[in-house]
Amino acid sequence: MSVVNISMGQLVTSIAGRDEMQIYLVVGVQNNKNLLLVNGRDRKIMNPKRKNIRHVNVLNSIAKSVADKIQTGTKVTDEEVRHAIQVLYKPENL
Repeated sequence: MSVVNISMGQLVTSIAGRDEMQIYLVVGVQNNKNLLLVNGRDRKIMNPKRKNIRHVNVLNSIAKSVADKIQTGTKVTDEEVRHAIQVLYKPENL
């Protein structure tokens, strides 16, 4: 999988490491192989988790409101991230 296929605000799940099966939103990309991930609880927007792209499962859902704020440089809150994950992570959206 390439970073080109991943959008800001996209929902992913971790498939390797201590955080296996955790749900995150993508808030950044580093050097075309690492993603910056947040969930609003353990990994807040001020301290995103860096994770190799090979260690995540990319889901089809994208948090448009969070993605728009990231693209425009507007501040994103942890509450917005938690709400977006709660709304998007449902069986009918996956």
